[in-house]
Amino acid sequence: MALSKALNGAVPARMRGSSPNSGGQNRYRIANTFASSIFTGDIVKVSAGYIQPIATTTDFAQGVFMGCEYVDPVSNRPVYGKYWPGGTSSVDAKPYANVVDDPSAIYVMQADATVSIGDVESANFAVTLGSGSTLTGRSGFGIKVATRDTTISQMVRVVGSYDIPGNELGDANPKVLVRIVQHIDAQVSVNSGA
Repeated sequence: MALSKALNGAVPARMRGSSPNSGGQNRYRIANTFASSIFTGDIVKVSAGYIQPIATTTDFAQGVFMGCEYVDPVSNRPVYGKYWPGGTSSVDAKPYANVVDDPSAIYVMQADATVSIGDVESANFAVTLGSGSTLTGRSGFGIKVATRDTTISQMVRVVGSYDIPGNELGDANPKVLVRIVQHIDAQVSVNSGA
């Protein structure tokens, strides 16, 4: 039974080597009044010292955005949000992003078409750069199956199937386990896209 296509970004599942997901996150700065929204599950990078969503499929990722902290300019109270509303101005000018940044992290992501058993650990995929939902705070990122490649690096690699009822490799729009291949910590030298 195929799943309906409902891309919602990267959801932390476990650590590589079958370790449980510790939920470990680190805080990174968001530029005050950063114009674009950032949603839970977006793959993010560091640019000029600040977190922002990857803008191209060739960017190097810092990790996955899991929420933010800022001081609301209207109520003057702290906000712990599921997404960063683009253009927000934090009263203290120090908004923070919480990011799962471990390069060993494994995530659940939904594909926008069929992924087969032959893709597991042998093909890399770019991700859709879809916008998220301001209602749920969830990302619109997913696996872009048409970019399947076995010779060049793409953003993620499928490492297995997500074991839930009605979800099978070979079905349309499966949820799969992935790791970030283009993680900044996998690079030997500093990259200008970091």
